[in-house]
Amino acid sequence: MTTKTFLLAATAAAAALLASTAQAASVVNGDFEAGNTGFTSGYGYLAPAGQFTLYPEGFYTVDTNPNNVHNLWSSFGDHTSGHGEMMIVNGAPTANVTVWDETLSGLSTNTNYYFSAWVASSYPTNPAVLDFSINGSSIGGLTAPTTTGQWTQFYVQWNSGANTSADIALVNQNTIRSGNDFALDDIAFGTVRPGVPEPATWSLLIGGFGLAGAALRRRRVLAAA
Repeated sequence: MTTKTFLLAATAAAAALLASTAQAASVVNGDFEAGNTGFTSGYGYLAPAGQFTLYPEGFYTVDTNPNNVHNLWSSFGDHTSGHGEMMIVNGAPTANVTVWDETLSGLSTNTNYYFSAWVASSYPTNPAVLDFSINGSSIGGLTAPTTTGQWTQFYVQWNSGANTSADIALVNQNTIRSGNDFALDDIAFGTVRPGVPEPATWSLLIGGFGLAGAALRRRRVLAAA
């Protein structure tokens, strides 16, 4: 095996390891690119059908721009790429209705997991007041910004304890009819902190590239002999 081939193989193996680790116990459709699937909601779903789609409160849709489904809402792109899908919501005047919910199974016990979600207001008045929970216990909350189109992250670490599953839910505690309009995107859950590989993964990466470096040095020594 040539040094170049070895380096490519080591890089590919490390990338595959990172991908498989990051996908463990992951949210099915956290970026909403698959549309209205992979989650449940106590709100009603309306398929995008022009700028009057989301006039009724307590409904949501999945689309690329809030202004596409409500003529008074700001025009902006999703958090993922700026031109993909997002969950767009008209807040309900009813308390304790679950906006988004998904149950993840196969979790490891006594393990730190990381939960992240991005929120943006589509209308500046009376921003949504969001409460996140796992297995019925609150893990924190976030008030959406009054600046429309400004994506804000909710992020928390959660230890599974004896749990092998996690029912993750989001409730909007704001029940005001006027305003209270928002979008969700890039909901993520896993053992990998967003953008940071686990220590074990770093060890494998360093080890793999160390072997590649040793092979390169050996090749140079042989070539000079």
